[in-house]
Amino acid sequence: MKKSTILKATFCVIVSIAMSSCATNSFSKQGNLHGMITDLNGEPVANYSITDANKKIVTSTDDRGFFTLELKDLRRKEFLGHKQNWQSMKFDFSEASINRLYVIQIKNAKDLKNEFENLLEQGNYFLAEKTLSDCEDGAIPQNELAMYKSLIAYKKDDFSEAKRLLNTTMKKTFDFDSSIEFCKYKNLLESKIQETNTGKGE
Repeated sequence: MKKSTILKATFCVIVSIAMSSCATNSFSKQGNLHGMITDLNGEPVANYSITDANKKIVTSTDDRGFFTLELKDLRRKEFLGHKQNWQSMKFDFSEASINRLYVIQIKNAKDLKNEFENLLEQGNYFLAEKTLSDCEDGAIPQNELAMYKSLIAYKKDDFSEAKRLLNTTMKKTFDFDSSIEFCKYKNLLESKIQETNTGKGE
């Protein structure tokens, strides 16, 4: 199976896995919801924080990727998950059962970048923008996000917006602001804006 197919198939999916009867009884007695967070290969993601609406950490994953939420915390219903260089998530456990283990797969920053670039190349700008929303809150640096948003605007022929976003990246330290690819894009963008203005008679 191709990598892009795997990414789409596992995108933000929460899979409920029934536990053994012994484990089920244990969960019921504790009155807690149990979950596990992994990467796309099933490897555990440690120190992934789950916060409430006030961004207060209510639990975090251990070295094996497991986390526990007390039943009283579930009254809040909605939670946020985040970790630097990992996909941010929104959780709603209001209908969750304490008799199941919830396995949640997330992408790291490299996965998200690859997904965005593939979608951009395919011309699927809507899903590309959706992927960018998953890059917020630490998954990808803000200057890189601005660059990616600039590329989407360029693909949509919104050259003025693309330039504005490009200027945002140039105001900050940017690893490839002097690279050949960056300079080519900058010059191409200037050329497109000039062509557009000439066409309008400006």
